[in-house]
Amino acid sequence: MGSEAGDAAGVQSIRRAAAVLRALAQRAQSGARMVDITRETRLNHATAHRILQGLIVEGLASQNPATRRYHLGATIFELGLLAEPRLALSEMAGQAVEFLAERTGDTVFAAVRAGSDALCIKRQAGSFPIKAFTIDVGARLPLGVGAGGLAMLAALPEEEARSIMDDNIPRLDGLGTLPPGDLWRLVEEARGRGYAVNVNRAPGVVAIGVAVHNLDGGLAGSLSVAAIESRLPPERVEQVARLLRAEARKIEKSPQPSKGGPAAAS
Repeated sequence: MGSEAGDAAGVQSIRRAAAVLRALAQRAQSGARMVDITRETRLNHATAHRILQGLIVEGLASQNPATRRYHLGATIFELGLLAEPRLALSEMAGQAVEFLAERTGDTVFAAVRAGSDALCIKRQAGSFPIKAFTIDVGARLPLGVGAGGLAMLAALPEEEARSIMDDNIPRLDGLGTLPPGDLWRLVEEARGRGYAVNVNRAPGVVAIGVAVHNLDGGLAGSLSVAAIESRLPPERVEQVARLLRAEARKIEKSPQPSKGGPAAAS
């Protein structure tokens, strides 16, 4: 009994530390205040502070003495470099993003799944003068926000997708999204048609997204195209979706690039 209780406490500690790291990643550029961390993790101040101090000791977090804001630590970067050869969607998606931007004339994004978030890793503007820059490279959004995030949720088993959506509900305020029930409807529609369509991420903008998988079949990320509404009437939505699916399948069939080797063709 005592062993089981210890195991449960250990799992809870790991989950809390992971939640703090995700909160730091949400503000990777500006840094996170303690109030940001406690709000997003729903941890009390003392618990969050204790976890942060442990992460700092291990090099997983740092604090700027001038601003008192917290950042991800250098060890996170080192671990990312070690994981990169197996999860190299950034390198593999580069040519696909450029190709899609050239073919569609619109803005193309590539994102990877980062736990319960979508992390934007590539963005390429097309030739059309009005750009739809709905998210910056390096920014994170809860899965379910944006066409890429919807497509990723739709690609997951329903039970896992619902659990992620439930966890992300407190984070949706202020992101201009639909109510959770309506977001879930978009996920189910995406699962049925094979691609996601989102018209609510930004006023007057439509986005289309498809999921991208690893060679082992696991969810890796997404490709998406965003444009002003007049650029994507229903008949063109299907055309762009076909282009996205074709590029996603190319990435999935490409060999994983070795560390320091050439990028895989897409």
